[in-house]
Amino acid sequence: MTAWFRVYPGSTLPRRLTPEDVDYLDTAMRNAYGVFVDDPATGLDLARTMTASVLNARGFDAATILRPYHAPPESDPAEILQTMADLAAAIDRIAVNGG
Repeated sequence: MTAWFRVYPGSTLPRRLTPEDVDYLDTAMRNAYGVFVDDPATGLDLARTMTASVLNARGFDAATILRPYHAPPESDPAEILQTMADLAAAIDRIAVNGG
């Protein structure tokens, strides 16, 4: 696997997700789905927190990227599950093309 990257405005240097980052994010999502079974809101929180740690470390604006992937704790589990699926798809897009 190669390191995926995206060049950001004003810089010639790419932002990178390493193969290790991608593996970590895959594992993070699997863990979050495991937590979801018992506590959907905590599962989503875990996914967001672990994703933010990688994105911030690689120079992405995690707060902006993750803003759409939030659901209040009292949300229906189906809504939270859809939010997690959308977050997983966003992670895949970032891993493939940087954004």
